[in-house]
Amino acid sequence: MNQLQKHCLSNAVLSLFLLIALTLPMISQAEHEDDPVTIKVNVLSAFSTPQERELLYSFRQKLAEKYNMKVVEQLIFWERQNNWEEYLEKNQPDVLIVIGNRSYQKIQTMNLATPVLAVMLDKTMLSALQKSPRDNVYAITHTQPTERFVQLAKSLNVYHAQIGSFISPQTKHNIQTFEKLAEFYDLSYNPVIVEPKLNGRDALRQLTQCCSVIILESDDVFRPGKIRKSIMVNAYRERIIIVAHSESVLKEGAMLTLFTQPHDIGEQAADLFHSLAKGSVATPYQYPEKFAIGINRKIARLLGYNDLTVGGLMQKIETLDFIQSAMGNGNSQKP
Repeated sequence: MNQLQKHCLSNAVLSLFLLIALTLPMISQAEHEDDPVTIKVNVLSAFSTPQERELLYSFRQKLAEKYNMKVVEQLIFWERQNNWEEYLEKNQPDVLIVIGNRSYQKIQTMNLATPVLAVMLDKTMLSALQKSPRDNVYAITHTQPTERFVQLAKSLNVYHAQIGSFISPQTKHNIQTFEKLAEFYDLSYNPVIVEPKLNGRDALRQLTQCCSVIILESDDVFRPGKIRKSIMVNAYRERIIIVAHSESVLKEGAMLTLFTQPHDIGEQAADLFHSLAKGSVATPYQYPEKFAIGINRKIARLLGYNDLTVGGLMQKIETLDFIQSAMGNGNSQKP
């Protein structure tokens, strides 16, 4: 064997030893990885929808990938199973996930020992829980907080921007919140006082002198339907921008919508459950941590906002949110 062959053999042996040295810890680590913790989850809803399936998938996925938890899931549909109440009372999972307002209302009077994680509640239901907390109930709303709607309005850079919102006798408590946020962001605010029983006639009369941007943050004043669509059309005729709370409102004539993806709610629910399992829940009733923006391109173009981009608007909102948090939620200064 010549010198070159000896050198090559030596390098090959050295490489083999290095490979073994690097592989052994990985094999050892794989052998000693903890088995996933299995959790039993009951899910209560009216019936299955694509949005619910997306939410539950991301819930399971995040628990598995981040927290090493395996979900064993039991679906219960109260519209289809006559014995759903009996099943809930007898079956004791680690957590009961309740999807939507109607499903949560079904269990409000039931005495369940199981922790309840209510997701996709509206803002009114979340507010009721904040005012009257229940020890074994934790919740996440699908509606964005009011400050994000105002931040989106601010991000449009409308000249002499004046924001408005529809206020019914049942939602007068929202006026103070809007006024405080509008002052912080150097906007003027005009509440549009309406009575839903008048079928929108009072709202239509006030549009001409209302504002440049109307924030429609929930269905609490005007429900989906012909009346709200008529208000949207007339707002467009007055060159008023509508910022709304769900993608479906874009079809009715809103220019922008601020909403939450079911996938993000599922991930946030997984984090909340993990905190619950550890006994370290800081905020039992939560708004969405993430958000998405939809743009009605036709309306935006007709109102002169051809260059709007989702990424640009989201970046501006995130910046304003950071500023507001840094300034103590706007108690003393303006950005």
